Amino acid sequence: MKKNQLFFLSFLVLAAPLFFSSASAAQTDAQATTEILETLVQSMNNLSRMISATRDVMKSPDGIGREKELQARLDEFQTKLQVIESSFEQLSAGIGLDALQKKEEAGVNWNRELTEFLAPIMTQVKKMTSRPRQIEALRNEIAQYNSQLQMTQAAQKRLISLVSQAGNPQLIEKLGKLTRSWENQENELRARMAVSEKALEKAMGEKKSIVRSFQELLEFFFQSRGRNLFLAFLAFVVIWSGLYYLHKLIFRLSPFHKKGRSFGVRVFDLFYRVFTVFISAFVLLGTLYFLGDWLLLSLAIIFVMGIAWASKQALPRFWNQAALMLNFGAVREGEVVVYKGIPYEVASINMNSKLENKALENGFVRLRINDLMELRSRPITENEPWFPSRTGEWVHLADGTYGSVAAQTPEMVTLKLKGGALKYYTTSEYLAQSPTNLSNGYRLTGVFGLDYQHQRIATDEIPEIIQKSVTEALEKTGHGPFVERIRVEFKAAGASSLDMAILAEFNGKAGSKYWVLERAIQKICVDVCNQHNWVIPFQQVSVHMAGS
Repeated sequence: MKKNQLFFLSFLVLAAPLFFSSASAAQTDAQATTEILETLVQSMNNLSRMISATRDVMKSPDGIGREKELQARLDEFQTKLQVIESSFEQLSAGIGLDALQKKEEAGVNWNRELTEFLAPIMTQVKKMTSRPRQIEALRNEIAQYNSQLQMTQAAQKRLISLVSQAGNPQLIEKLGKLTRSWENQENELRARMAVSEKALEKAMGEKKSIVRSFQELLEFFFQSRGRNLFLAFLAFVVIWSGLYYLHKLIFRLSPFHKKGRSFGVRVFDLFYRVFTVFISAFVLLGTLYFLGDWLLLSLAIIFVMGIAWASKQALPRFWNQAALMLNFGAVREGEVVVYKGIPYEVASINMNSKLENKALENGFVRLRINDLMELRSRPITENEPWFPSRTGEWVHLADGTYGSVAAQTPEMVTLKLKGGALKYYTTSEYLAQSPTNLSNGYRLTGVFGLDYQHQRIATDEIPEIIQKSVTEALEKTGHGPFVERIRVEFKAAGASSLDMAILAEFNGKAGSKYWVLERAIQKICVDVCNQHNWVIPFQQVSVHMAGS
């Protein structure tokens, strides 16, 4: 029972002020408070009598040999009395007298300071999720108190019954004392249950939405160091943004920047960025200093010193970045660099560098300077090939695909095939197909075979006739403007035919006629053979029979 009593009294101190803050129920709360105070006064009087009686026993002959037992009982009664007196003060005045006592300031305790910094947030977060558990706990307490009240009432009935039957005055006195003890226990239980019922009523009547709970969390946070932290970071962001856009304005208006990125301009830009970092950090620390938040200021200084200490390991990387920004590194402005298999001109080197390929649509890529450090550049050569094709040109790929380039970007190339179908390649896949660009002119090479009975005229007369016929026929079909040169030569004496090589060269305007011209040349050759009665051989297979 000792532990239960101490728990009740401690709970009473913490929970009682929660039940008297509502203006609408002021009269009811005052009446309930008065009843609880009367119960506490009665408990204090009973404990005072017990303390006096225990002291009298200690001084009397009956206390000889029982000093330890009586002293332990006296300490227990005094502890209970102190707790109840504190509860009486807290409940009646709304605040304890110990709140006026000034606590001694010890040395800096970082764990305590950090806990103090996070306590408002964690308390509110816990409060947002603890209401169902609190309600259930209060219901369990009330049920437990009801059970204990039944036990005390049953014990009192039994004691009263025994008193009525007893005839010994000493027994009657002892039973009376025990009955009063159980009455005190009942009063304490009723007071505890009243507190718990008030707490349950208050908890059930204060249901809040998630939005309201989140608002209270923010209010708790910004009432303490959160506000100082927010103002410091706000000052940091404002200064950083202001200096950043000021640099953009200088870059746009400065006559030195308009002349190009000379060495002096690069040095200025580099030192300007370093200055931006230092002045922004100084403003952050200065804001905390003027707000007088020494804890956050100390933590911020330690954080900055930690970054400075850790950055010594990154000095080689910072030096390489500075060399790149000063155009002394492995990648330099105005040179060509290969990125993901595509050549780009290095347009600018900065914290966010820019690579550009004008042969591609939106052909520029932004890279952080860390990514640029992994690349290597070289000077641009005359007539540098930036990409195998341009939009609108006709290409023939290694997989047999033939079409015009509908779109080409750093990520995707789209080909429009004959008939209107679209075929898509990633840029790396497109380059792997070794595209043949037909828009600058191309040559069609065909082989045509004749029978060996024309062997006498196969090397001189027949090539001339075919060459003349192909040229004239292409003119008649409207393909003459595309022709650059037609040449027919004897190629080889094959196993079944005498082969003629037809070499037809066309200009870039014939890019869309690739397959048309290829078929037309074969058709013209067949027509010439029919006109001159030349025999076109077919594949022959000779079977030799072995002798018996």
